[in-house]
This record gives sequence, structure tokens and C-alpha cells, in this order.
Amino acid sequence: MHRTIEAAIPSTATPAVTKALVDDPNVIHLSVHHNASLKPKGDTLVIHVLNRGADDVLKMLGEHTENIEFSIATAEVASLSHHSKQKEINHDVDEAIWEEMETSLRHNGKTTTNYLILMFIGGMIATVGFVSEIHDLVIAFIAASIIAPGMEPLAKIPLGIALKKTDVLITGLKATFFGYLALIAAAFLTFMVLVNFGLAKEADFTHNEATAAMLHLRLKDVVLSLAAATASIIMYLSYRTNVIAGPLIALIIIPAAAAMGISLYIQNWEWLANFSKRFLLDVVTIVIVGIICIVLKQKFVHKREPLR
Repeated sequence: MHRTIEAAIPSTATPAVTKALVDDPNVIHLSVHHNASLKPKGDTLVIHVLNRGADDVLKMLGEHTENIEFSIATAEVASLSHHSKQKEINHDVDEAIWEEMETSLRHNGKTTTNYLILMFIGGMIATVGFVSEIHDLVIAFIAASIIAPGMEPLAKIPLGIALKKTDVLITGLKATFFGYLALIAAAFLTFMVLVNFGLAKEADFTHNEATAAMLHLRLKDVVLSLAAATASIIMYLSYRTNVIAGPLIALIIIPAAAAMGISLYIQNWEWLANFSKRFLLDVVTIVIVGIICIVLKQKFVHKREPLR
């Protein structure tokens, strides 16, 4: 998607900024409204730019407004038309900019009440899947992986590390810890209720085919985790977050966390250790792959620090 950038900058910076924007071949449209901004006080610029040029525009705006008050907002443009530049528009690239990726993860990867409730519900559904027939188990695992927003806080960890943003890293670690703690607790409590009310037996879990498959790490599990983790990070970096549930389903991280909660209830410490290894495989893979992908994008694509 193409970008609209609205910037409120001091009037003293407007001449240099507008000259750079006019000379930029990726800028399709530029409007300057003098003294239109009251907060912060100054001029308002409305810029329609190709996605491939958004980083250059933001980098330039940051350089011209360093140490002075400014405001910048970005948005996706549903369509963009220009007679002489239509070819460039039609062949634009699909890249998320750092500010939008960080904002998306900030909104969806915080330790909020809604986030914790959804993680708890995801744990409940995955637990029911472990004591169900295979067709219901598959549905439950898929549903739990879509409902529980377990990917966003994990993605914040490599983003914070690679871009050296401590606040992003800390909020990601905090949300990951409390979110998956809520999911494990949900699995513990749900399995306890199911057993005590005669709706399930421990054997339903211990003799389940899915349980046996997750107990031991195999090479194909590593391959699956690596592929899914890479896909998830690339989706964030290309702003394809509407399909992020796909990699989370493949990662098995939600069912593995639920299995940890059930293992706690039945006090099978060996199984708890094995499920923890399966869980950590996905977590570590996401972090390592995320750092590599973000560093490469920073070096070869964006080539700038996020605006602060």
C-alpha cells in the first residue's frame, strides 16, 4: 500500500523540506498549508508517497526537525492515481515502516485486560482440544491459536533488540510473560474442572495422539518452527498482519503452553519439561529469526532509525 504522511513542522523548516520533497521522484502529491497547525505550531504538509520512498521522506523530515517540536502521522492510501507516474505506482513495493510496525505491536502486544482475557480463553479452548476427538482437537487448536494474541508480544522482543528500543523490548517481555502465564493457568484450571466434573479423564490427555506427538522434539518440528517463525516476521515487516494467524497456527506454541498447564495439574514433571522444550523452541526461533530479519531490513531496505 502507498502512504500518506501528514507532518506539522516549524515554518522555518518548510522551505528546505518542501524543496527536498518536490525533488523526490517517489513523492506523488504535496500540499503545504502555511500556519495551519496550532499544535505543534507551524505549517502542515500532506504528502502522498510511494511505499518505496516513505523511509526517505521520514528520514528527511527527521533530519530537518531534529531538536525541534514536530508531529508526523502516517496512513495507508487505498488507491493512488497519477497520469505520468502510474507505472511507478503500479509497481510499488510492500514494506511496513518502522513506526507503523511498532504502533501495531504496541496496540496488540500490551499487557491489557483484553489481551489477558483472550490468552486465558485460548488456553481454555486448547485444553478442551486435548481431551476431544481428533476432528474437534484440530478445530480447537486452530481456534485457540487465532483467539490467543500470542504472536504480537513475541514479535516486539526482536524488534526492540534489533532497533535498540528498550521500552519496546521491556513491554514485549512483560506481555509475553503474563500472557502465557494466563494461558497456562487457564489450561490448569480448565483441566481441573473437566476432571472434577467427570467431563474428562487424565487418560484422555495422556493417551491423546497430539500429546504424544508434542512430547519429543523432531527435526521436522524444528523445520516447521523455523518456517512459521520466518513467515510471521516477514508478515509484520510487509504489513500483512491480517493473515498473521497462519504462522501462529503452525507454530504449535499455544497448544504447547496449554499442555504445560495440564502437565502441572497432573504433576507429571517430565512431561512438563518436554512441553516446555517444545514451547521454547518456537519462542527462541521467533526471537532469533526476528532479529536477523529486522537487522537485514534495516541495513538493506529502511536504512534509518525510527523517528523518536
